[in-house]
Amino acid sequence: MTATTDPATADEVYTADVEPRRRDRLGRVAAGALDLWCAMSGGRFDLTNEGVVVVRRRRDGGLELRVPAGGPEAAAVLLEVMRGQLETLTPEEFRDGWGIA
Repeated sequence: MTATTDPATADEVYTADVEPRRRDRLGRVAAGALDLWCAMSGGRFDLTNEGVVVVRRRRDGGLELRVPAGGPEAAAVLLEVMRGQLETLTPEEFRDGWGIA
């Protein structure tokens, strides 16, 4: 007889990583053109570096949540917060907190 136990923390059920933002061809061209224009005029727009923090189920890799994170620095901060919550919250608390059905 095997005993089944419920996961104690959400990181036993989910993983969180940063993935590049998905864009169609026109979106990539437009973002690159805007970045180039901003760089030439002395600014910084960074549309081509935008990322998304993605939460997936460990058992099958299914997508649970996508959160637009902006540039690399913002994505790193959001990923750190989300991973901290995965380590400390139960799966139910994590789902409730992020609105995962």
